Amino acid sequence: MKYFYITVVFLASIMIGCGSGASSSSSSDSSGGGSGKGGSMARFAINGDKLYTLNNRYISVFDIKEADAPRPEARQPVDFDVETLYSYKKNLYVGAESGVYIYDENLTKIGEFTHTKSCDPVVVQDDVAFVTLNVGSTCRLSSGENTLQILDVKNPLAPRFITKKEMWNPKGLGIDGKNLFVCDGSAGLKVFDVNITQHSETNVTEVALSYKLSSSIADVDCYDVIAHKNLLIVSNGDDVRQFDYSHFPMAELGKIK
Repeated sequence: MKYFYITVVFLASIMIGCGSGASSSSSSDSSGGGSGKGGSMARFAINGDKLYTLNNRYISVFDIKEADAPRPEARQPVDFDVETLYSYKKNLYVGAESGVYIYDENLTKIGEFTHTKSCDPVVVQDDVAFVTLNVGSTCRLSSGENTLQILDVKNPLAPRFITKKEMWNPKGLGIDGKNLFVCDGSAGLKVFDVNITQHSETNVTEVALSYKLSSSIADVDCYDVIAHKNLLIVSNGDDVRQFDYSHFPMAELGKIK
């Protein structure tokens, strides 16, 4: 248990439901100057000295240079079906039932990728976005599809579809290096090895996924994950668990009910 250190930020960031009215207090991915690490279901994101929040009506931005006196700066109306918020470089990636919307740091929508109506969290790494679509009870009366979709977002003004993989009922996901973790409902936690190839001469990005040997954990009916420096924090309806993924199969380090 000596390795089991879970901060309040970690716990808050993974306790939010797809399509629910609740909000998490996570910060998002630190790639490109962000200052925190959060789950894919988060509705809060910290990037530098800015805090971005999402509700069913607005994206709002707060100046948090003075932590004890946050100052509201601006807000931008959003479509009614927005669900999750993720920060990458200087842009915000908003997961929605109808697609992925990309906003710049000034809250101007600069790009979007539409898909079948489904619940939709998103994470980004190396200019590649990983999006899970699931047939959720809050998403258009259980319409949609259960897939993992992968997008090229080198040009955030024009995201491009790369490939997709059929899943059981995917929800939260996390990426760290070549490790992609996907909560796939009752099918358990899936772990993929990610190989990204970028062809500069053709400007084409290829992504290959393969299962990590003995990496899926069938008894983990997880809801969301945070992957950071070989520590995986997994949330479901009953508890929060922590795993070491410096090697596979992963070792469980502890659990909070």
